[in-house]
Amino acid sequence: MSISTHGQRARVYRSLVLLFFAATFSAFAQPVQWALEETFDGDPPAPSQDLLPRTFDYVVTHRNHPQEQFSKNFVGFLADHNMNCDGPNPAVSPLPQHLVNTSQTSNGDRPDESFFLCKNHMMSALGEVTAYSNSAFWPRQEFDFSDGGTLEFDVNINLGHGQRVWWEVLITPRDQLRVGAASPQSAIDERYPLDRIVLNFSELVRHVRVGSGDLDPYGWQVDERQFFEYDWAYWNALHPNDPAISDRRIRRTMRIRLEDDRVVWGIETADGSFDDFTVNLPDGLPFTRGLVLFKTHAYTPVGHGNTDTYTFHWDNIRFDGPVVGRYQAYTADDVVYLQANGNRPIGDTVTVNVNLPAEINSPVLFGQLAQPLRGQVRLSINGGPELEVNPYEYAEQNCVSGQWRDWKSFRLPLDPAWLVAGNNTLTWRVGERPACAAGRDDWWDGYSVKFIQIESDGAPDAGGLIFASGFE
Repeated sequence: MSISTHGQRARVYRSLVLLFFAATFSAFAQPVQWALEETFDGDPPAPSQDLLPRTFDYVVTHRNHPQEQFSKNFVGFLADHNMNCDGPNPAVSPLPQHLVNTSQTSNGDRPDESFFLCKNHMMSALGEVTAYSNSAFWPRQEFDFSDGGTLEFDVNINLGHGQRVWWEVLITPRDQLRVGAASPQSAIDERYPLDRIVLNFSELVRHVRVGSGDLDPYGWQVDERQFFEYDWAYWNALHPNDPAISDRRIRRTMRIRLEDDRVVWGIETADGSFDDFTVNLPDGLPFTRGLVLFKTHAYTPVGHGNTDTYTFHWDNIRFDGPVVGRYQAYTADDVVYLQANGNRPIGDTVTVNVNLPAEINSPVLFGQLAQPLRGQVRLSINGGPELEVNPYEYAEQNCVSGQWRDWKSFRLPLDPAWLVAGNNTLTWRVGERPACAAGRDDWWDGYSVKFIQIESDGAPDAGGLIFASGFE
């Protein structure tokens, strides 16, 4: 080989190396283009619902007797941050906390006390209030991961939350939204949607579930919990010296990467690197666009004696694009209570009102029903035709809501011609008893409705601003 040939090859090699490093640096130097980013800015003098972003929805679902569906005074419980937003410093005794009272009536306009903002981040908390409760909050903007996508958020990962209090993230298409969903092992009727990605962090263990085509306990394509040596991979076993285990003021970034053939769930470690848990998807993702719900579950948590560890601290919720415009939600001025002591006469009515702007796009009525029997939930809007409102599905001979006769979500597309600018009157009536309930133990007639809202699609370029934030 001649010297000149050798030199030419060396120059070509150096050029290729430089090109590689230039491309690599360029890829890493590009800021992430977030399709949505919420930083919960605000430093109020007391826990605040007013500062919570109104581009999110907030719902709480408690299982309790129909006689006190909306009148029950649930037992208050302690949540992190005291009444001047101090804490939660574990070195201070007693721990700085404040008493929270909860109800069934939370919505995007009037969030429950269990959602609040302190020190530039938000909290969701649930305590010992009923046999089973869960809450959810989510941005009214879908996450599009058709070309792969990254979801990030910060949350505390301290010890103390056991099998009875935990958080999870549910991703599901908007037209399948179920706000009170849980697994069949939970004492609640609503099941996860047909298409769902569930990221569960119970007992500080990552659990990834992807399902489609049938309701839980069926339809799961992937159902994997992270293992470490001989047992589950508890975060305190993987990283025993992480100060976040004992100090819930420390929030760790969760980075979830959704790809066609896998889900990668990374958790930020004390040194700033990420510990990844990868779950392969042999059948691929069943859908590629959905709402992202952040959920808190509480199942008789006093059974573990951890009565001061119910609070989850959230911050920096964001996902990348492409950008999907936000939808708007206009809430009813009240709830519908047609249950009394579990029973109301057929024909009884209740009216609520929803105020709407002049322009509504693809309107949808959304809410939660308690104790519906097939065909009994009747609705007339502004004196128009009577409509039948049903949850996504019934149980037990396709007739009743389920074993517990409790809350299930519903979605009903509306004809824009039924609606007017300004006040809209929604008249709910107890319809005739269905034949499928005859001779059964479903002796109650009547129902309740809450979280009532009319949704409207925004203009294609409305909402969902892109933010540049940091480096990938």
